Amino acid sequence: MRVETVGDGTPELAVVACLHGNEPCGKTAIERVLAENPAFERPVRFIIANEEAVKEHVRSIDEDLNRSFPGDPDGSTHESRLAAELLSQVHGCDVLDLHSTRSHPEPFALVSRLNERTKRLARATGAARVVDVSYIAGGLIDQSNGVAVECGFRGTRRAERNAERVLRNFLGVMGALDTLSEEGDPELYRIFDVVEGSGYEFIGENFVRVETGETFARRDGEVLRAERPFYPILMSTDGYEDILGFQAERVGKL
Repeated sequence: MRVETVGDGTPELAVVACLHGNEPCGKTAIERVLAENPAFERPVRFIIANEEAVKEHVRSIDEDLNRSFPGDPDGSTHESRLAAELLSQVHGCDVLDLHSTRSHPEPFALVSRLNERTKRLARATGAARVVDVSYIAGGLIDQSNGVAVECGFRGTRRAERNAERVLRNFLGVMGALDTLSEEGDPELYRIFDVVEGSGYEFIGENFVRVETGETFARRDGEVLRAERPFYPILMSTDGYEDILGFQAERVGKL
């Protein structure tokens, strides 16, 4: 794990990238910002989490780091030990956790502990959509006051640009950098179910409403139809091994 703290004092903000080693956009964004050697007005801790997985160009070494929390310093897996170390580094900080996905080209934010503090963090990303993922157990943002952002399609330059834009906006809104930034006014969605199964072709579009009875996936002549209206979230043909993605309701403005 690579940790770099900038600015004077004890950090109250932490930026985390590469919980998954095959999602490099956050790492690129952090390196671009730090390469400019800007004058930070608040201390910030920057963390490239799973360096071993980054080196191997894989999602993880032994298990999904984002499902390994709180971890164990003496754990039997690389990610278990790393999770415990990471939590100690972000303790007491508001966290921005940068990811990429197979499901959607534009940034959207994820929150697990939905409160006024995390709402502010979500607005600070500038993302147009925020998803309440408290239905899903685990994750770094389940262990901290934080917001995760899916920055775009994994491995693309667009995701790198998106991640950099999100990071700069976040640092500006949170008072860490004197830079052009603006709080977002996002729509809020709430996950209420998971679509299990593998090998499905997703034929819908994320954040586009699926009506009752509408087909949204198929596999070898079998089709999945909506039992109730929902908005697909993190749904893709090849994003996960054992699930298609998630169903959500649209709540309204954050």
